[in-house]
Amino acid sequence: MTKAFTLTFILAILLTAACNPADQPTPTIEASPTPSPLPPTATFTSGPPTKTPRPTPSLPEIPEVACIPADGVRTSGIVTGVIDGDTIDVTIGNLTFRVRYLGLDTPETRNPDTGIERMGKDASQRNLELLKGQRVTLVSDPNDNDTDQYGRQLRYVIVGDIFVNYQLIREGLAFLYSSPIQCGPLFFQAWEAARAEKIGLYAPTPTPEN
Repeated sequence: MTKAFTLTFILAILLTAACNPADQPTPTIEASPTPSPLPPTATFTSGPPTKTPRPTPSLPEIPEVACIPADGVRTSGIVTGVIDGDTIDVTIGNLTFRVRYLGLDTPETRNPDTGIERMGKDASQRNLELLKGQRVTLVSDPNDNDTDQYGRQLRYVIVGDIFVNYQLIREGLAFLYSSPIQCGPLFFQAWEAARAEKIGLYAPTPTPEN
């Protein structure tokens, strides 16, 4: 075997080994890092901010208020003025509303010392005793108008455990006011009771002394 042949044989072996993939080291593939979760996308709403609604005022557990319609609008506020026997000013939030009582009418106070008009003063005083500075619940009656011709709110008025509309009629301090309100039958009963007992407006007229 010649020297040239020997060199050729060795080169052939080396080339064969270089081309055999089984003899090559397997390359290491590093795993890609797991991406971090994206932060949640913020949700935006258009329009004015939502106001938390005020809770609906509850009514006292007394039989007189059973006639008040469940679908009447209820609000609550502070009495900041007593105008006369059947009208008050109520402040709700930053607004003040004039409120006229549903279903009754008290005598005027222009001539408080003559005839039945003297009872107008008594009705105003009683209204003041019941409501001055107090928190009241006002309830509308869907069977009647929301306001009268003067823009006053027409409402049932409750303070504590007293249904004021009913109480003034029952004490003989108010006449019935004809209207289709739901508490009309109750008010009629109170009016009849006051007349039967001859109290307030229905008391005997004092006889002048000679």
